[in-house]
Amino acid sequence: MTVPKKSSDSMDRRIRKTQSALKSALAQLMEKKRVKDISVRELTDLADVNRGTFYLHYKDVFDLLEQSENDLLAELHETISEFDENTVSNDPTRIFEGVYNLCKENSGFVRILIGENGDIKFLNRLKELVREKCLTDWSIIVRKQGINQFDSYYAFVVGGCISLLQYWFSSGMNETPHELATITGELLSGGLSMKSH
Repeated sequence: MTVPKKSSDSMDRRIRKTQSALKSALAQLMEKKRVKDISVRELTDLADVNRGTFYLHYKDVFDLLEQSENDLLAELHETISEFDENTVSNDPTRIFEGVYNLCKENSGFVRILIGENGDIKFLNRLKELVREKCLTDWSIIVRKQGINQFDSYYAFVVGGCISLLQYWFSSGMNETPHELATITGELLSGGLSMKSH
């Protein structure tokens, strides 16, 4: 029984390696051009992957982008779901640190997705995913702070975090995810204290 498992494991590793190479190549090409201008041939040449192998996993370049985004958003959902209302209320920087760690692990791809040649659909899906978390947990915290306009506050938080990430990537990621989360917490608490005066 163990032999097929080993074979299956090595096949899974090969598939993951191939998909990782294609995702990395896509990120490199999206630094220079929009996804609609990227051909399967230049993608597979850069990734050193056979075109036939590409079509075993993806219909086209857009499908590769969408599946890569889905994987990233699933990881993000898993990350933010680990934090409940009490955790966020006691130390909101922890959830940001978790998100920034994930962004660091996937920095090549995330940097492109939220950059000039990025995908606006991804940004919208990202905002919606975080908004769902905010509605269930943060809205209670925000009300405790006396902020009635949740949507306005949410737009400020998410827009600020995306801008901070863009700055972080463009400046060479000098801060650790923990330091970046601390900066985020300080900016948010400053905004809240200004609101209360």
